[in-house]
Amino acid sequence: MSILMKILSFIENNYKKFLMISMVIFVIFVGTILFNYFKYGYIINKSITISGGYVTLINNNYHITNTEIQNTLNQMNITDYVLYNTPNIIYIESGKQINETLLINLLNQDYNISLLSTDISIQHYSSLVGNLIFNQFLFFVILAMVLTAFVIFIAFRASKITLNIISTILFDIVGLLAILSITKYPIGANGFIGMLMILGFAIDNNVVLSTNIVKEKEKPFIERVRMSFRVGMLMEIIALYTLLLLYFIVPEPSVDEFAFVLSVAIILDLLYYLIGNIPLYKYFEAKKEQES
Repeated sequence: MSILMKILSFIENNYKKFLMISMVIFVIFVGTILFNYFKYGYIINKSITISGGYVTLINNNYHITNTEIQNTLNQMNITDYVLYNTPNIIYIESGKQINETLLINLLNQDYNISLLSTDISIQHYSSLVGNLIFNQFLFFVILAMVLTAFVIFIAFRASKITLNIISTILFDIVGLLAILSITKYPIGANGFIGMLMILGFAIDNNVVLSTNIVKEKEKPFIERVRMSFRVGMLMEIIALYTLLLLYFIVPEPSVDEFAFVLSVAIILDLLYYLIGNIPLYKYFEAKKEQES
């Protein structure tokens, strides 16, 4: 027996325990979200592009370090900001606009460089647009869940399959929000796009799994799972590998944000596939056998 079959067989024989584990993890995710919400007043740390504010971009041809920028901002009594950089540009996200003239003068004076006004640009983001994006994201998640439930129910005429897919979407989204809440990773528009994309992975994986389980009833349960397992896992592992390459190789904050969010979501989807999807299908099948 191969390692894959041993793993699947272990899950099949202990499906009730795995279902319990998945529910406990889900409750922990929900608890984490609620704790952070009541303690900090928000679920995730929205970036300036969503919450509204200013992004100051500094041309880094002068090889200014983050420490030097931090020291200068401290002199300007600016403490509420997010600082990150690429090889050529330094980004400073802040709720209030930074006095660029004072910033230039202090950097030139303290570090003996010749920074010009043309080396700095400031972008303003409205909270109105950001809130609109956030509200649209919530709307699309709810809409996707409703439409998915309807389409799957029409296609398979099985409420159990619909429940499994909806539970996957909930686990992925709630788990992702919990991890983002813990890490306080700033999320902008690209992060929300990544969140929406995980819906496709979750639905596609489940459709493949449910199709084999429903259509191949003459075969043993573990064999039906194996048929879809390799296809679903291969697709997500390749996607995860590509996203990790993007995150560690491409020095662009918007790309890093998208890759980080979707990578975490795919890992959660892989986890729930093993501890939630397969055990839940086994539970329904075992219950049906008992009733018959």
